[in-house]
Amino acid sequence: MRQVPKRILTMITLLVGLGLGLPHAFAEDSAVSTSLATAPSGLNQLEQLFTVPGTFSNGIANSAKIADATNPDAPNTQVVQVVGSKKQLGGFWSNDANRINLNQDTTLKAWLFLGSSLSATKSAGDGMAFVMQNDSNATTAAAQLKPGSIIGETLGTWGVDTDNKRKDPQAIAATAIQNSWALEFDTYANNSTSYGDAGNGTSFDKGVKTQHIATGYPGEASTYNSEVQKSWDLTGLIWSTRYYFSQNHDNLVTNLNLGTGGWHHLVLQWSAANQTMTYTFDDVHPDGSNNPAAITKTTPIDPSVFKTSDGLVRWGFMGATGSNTSANMVVIESVPNLVQAEADVTVTDTTKQTVVKDGAKVKAKHGLRYDYQLNYLGGQQAWDNVVADLNLPANVTFDQAVIKYANGQEQALTAPAADATSVTYTLDHALAADNESATITLTGKADDVSVNSPTTAPTSTFKNKSFETTASAPDFTITVDQAIELFILKSEYTASKGDDVRVTGLVIAEDSVQLKNSDITIHPTLNGEKLTAFQMSDADESGFFSLTIKGDQLNVGANDLRLWAVDVDDNESPEARTKITVKSGELGFKAVATNSSFKPITLDGNAQLTDRHDDWELVVSDERGKGGAWQLQASVSDFKNAAGQKLPGDVLFKQDGQTTVLSAIGAVIAERQTTSDTDEVDVAGQWRADDGLLYRSNAGATPGDYSGTITWTLNNAPS
Repeated sequence: MRQVPKRILTMITLLVGLGLGLPHAFAEDSAVSTSLATAPSGLNQLEQLFTVPGTFSNGIANSAKIADATNPDAPNTQVVQVVGSKKQLGGFWSNDANRINLNQDTTLKAWLFLGSSLSATKSAGDGMAFVMQNDSNATTAAAQLKPGSIIGETLGTWGVDTDNKRKDPQAIAATAIQNSWALEFDTYANNSTSYGDAGNGTSFDKGVKTQHIATGYPGEASTYNSEVQKSWDLTGLIWSTRYYFSQNHDNLVTNLNLGTGGWHHLVLQWSAANQTMTYTFDDVHPDGSNNPAAITKTTPIDPSVFKTSDGLVRWGFMGATGSNTSANMVVIESVPNLVQAEADVTVTDTTKQTVVKDGAKVKAKHGLRYDYQLNYLGGQQAWDNVVADLNLPANVTFDQAVIKYANGQEQALTAPAADATSVTYTLDHALAADNESATITLTGKADDVSVNSPTTAPTSTFKNKSFETTASAPDFTITVDQAIELFILKSEYTASKGDDVRVTGLVIAEDSVQLKNSDITIHPTLNGEKLTAFQMSDADESGFFSLTIKGDQLNVGANDLRLWAVDVDDNESPEARTKITVKSGELGFKAVATNSSFKPITLDGNAQLTDRHDDWELVVSDERGKGGAWQLQASVSDFKNAAGQKLPGDVLFKQDGQTTVLSAIGAVIAERQTTSDTDEVDVAGQWRADDGLLYRSNAGATPGDYSGTITWTLNNAPS
């Protein structure tokens, strides 16, 4: 008769258990969905950064999993759900490349979801811990819990207190993650000190009654306090002793509301020089607004606890639940060395095909091209979902835009609006080792400004969730497209040979409001040869200039002078021309010796030939201008002595192997085509001893002094 009620009671107990469990499970699923739908923006590609082991070194299956956030305001964000139900152990660890280097300053940022219960003693789950470790189990490290016996107070990190006979702190420290430091976010106060709970893993938070944050070294014996509790045993005959452990909470912050059902921001900053970790909790709200009630603590960390030879330690988040359930999640916002990339901007004046540098000038209406070059240099992740926020230059209008990638892909873009000061583009393709660069090209032209106008040096930003870099365009000036005219006041100038000529002119820049004389440079060309350019003088009347051409620069006859002007902004005038006519000079003898002589002849009854003494001088000067021609003839009279006796013999002209006997009829001895406006020829000076004018006596000559006349005739052209 008593078995029936017992069976009925058993059935009722099972039904009640099922009835209570289903709504609770649904509530947690709902919390997970809600947290995913409200997750703040963070990183994706987490599988490249972290290991989520299937099973920990203790043999317990890992409850952690990576899911995609469903918040439309946080695209491309992944969430790690660490725990989400009762009796779970979950966590994830950084890969080797994502470890923290204790020799360098490091900043990590994350968002934490710590459940949806504010109670520290009733229905809340246990929370999570951020852990840095160099445990020999690497990415499978966890507290040494037993399968089927998960204790929430460990948070999967701290020592396991399951033996009420154990009282050595070193023994419990050995069951924690070794060579580690932890920052716990504890949402359930395990503060039981009863004899019955001793050794049941419910006492770490002795004296703490609220949700709290604290730090400590999980694998160090100094973290744990051995506590004792005595009571009569069940028989009431023996006074029994049981042991349990409490935890030393470094930097304890209590009376917190962690399980708000919302996301909490966490910033961790490691100072290598000071060997301190500074954490800031709840500094910003998920909407980006600042929280004045943020918690900031700085604690020293002894690097020797990690027992690392290279300073590298693994990091991650661990969590565990006991009989209560709680959804605990993490969004990673930033980690160091995710992406290495750089950006640069090149501006090209496409009209002149020149690269525009900082401080340069570009003419209004010239074509311009802005090339924003992004280069991927390496990193743990691809640089994906890159947003290019381009601050646009002033006084430039773009009409085309495109992105070209190293892998050959092209992405068409809409050109910025004419009055836009900025534009934002999102790259369709990630930059990575197999697609190392992208070039955003904006093509347009300089505006038709009325006064010289700066473009400014706008800085553009290129970023995704994990990396940001900037590039600044050169700051140059768009100059006015100014029409300039140059006029030479006379169409022709006339001068005598050797005289200087002063040329005057006028430069007109219509409607100019900024030009003065000294802004104009005149470029002269005389007879096809460039002369030295000169700057107009502000001392002259506005617009007027003068140029003096030296007499020795001018040719006899017509000279062609051309002038053009350019202002400081490279506006050029058309070329203006004038003619300078130089009157020709004369053709004549510059020097002729009055008396000249042949060397003496010693008569021996034979014909004799003699050359000249050094007293011959015969120089022809032609100042009629280049290209003139002349001819020199010589004629001779008989040579006689004082008694009038004729010398038998001949005056000869010998040149180039040809010999001419001179007579009273003129014979050509020199001719020339002039090569300059002042052309001089030393005719006698060109004769050698065996050519030129020579004298040949006959055998019948008698001794004595003889003289005759040589007549030089200069003609202006060959006859």
